[in-house]
Amino acid sequence: MEASDEAQLTNALRAAFDAGYRYIDTAEIYANEQVVGAVLKEYIDAGKLKREDVFITTKLPFYGHDNPSYFIEQSLKKLQTDYIDLYLIHSPLPMKKINEGEAIPEGVTPFVRKSPGTGETVTLIPNLYPFIDTWRVLEKYYNDGKLKALGVSNFNEEQLQGLYDQATVKPQNIQVECHILFQQKSLFNLCKKLNITLTAYGPIGSPGRVI
Repeated sequence: MEASDEAQLTNALRAAFDAGYRYIDTAEIYANEQVVGAVLKEYIDAGKLKREDVFITTKLPFYGHDNPSYFIEQSLKKLQTDYIDLYLIHSPLPMKKINEGEAIPEGVTPFVRKSPGTGETVTLIPNLYPFIDTWRVLEKYYNDGKLKALGVSNFNEEQLQGLYDQATVKPQNIQVECHILFQQKSLFNLCKKLNITLTAYGPIGSPGRVI
């Protein structure tokens, strides 16, 4: 759920809640968790919803693998909630933000993107950080009750199996692109074997995406 216009997103969320929607999928990189949190609080305070009525999924950004605690705490704060129903590692490619004036290592090709929420241009470089080290922090928050379920997004079969084999708290969900032209059959079969649910994004197309 990406939106750069906070007023538009606020109205859309209100309409969705009023129509009966109870699932919210967001992420730190969408830069709209604070809007979700504000509208959810508004509806809870008005007695229209209880927190347990709404299932919230959010995600660790690819530049947060080496400091997941910070981003989990930020998501909890922005969403104005004591827990997140499902927390995903958004990407299997850890990245590091390059601050203004910081030199890019020789031979490294940076990845430049704009935040869909703020329009901020961010420069990133690969940061080879083990999945399992990131996952151990997520497991701690799971055991503390702040993350009710854990999963990954955009992982392939090898990456998912490797994480599963090392994890104490096994991944419970994977979110990937999946549709009639990209059916992910072998990944789906692995998920069935490992008892991991699969969530499809773009199942009927995604015309708003620019990449």
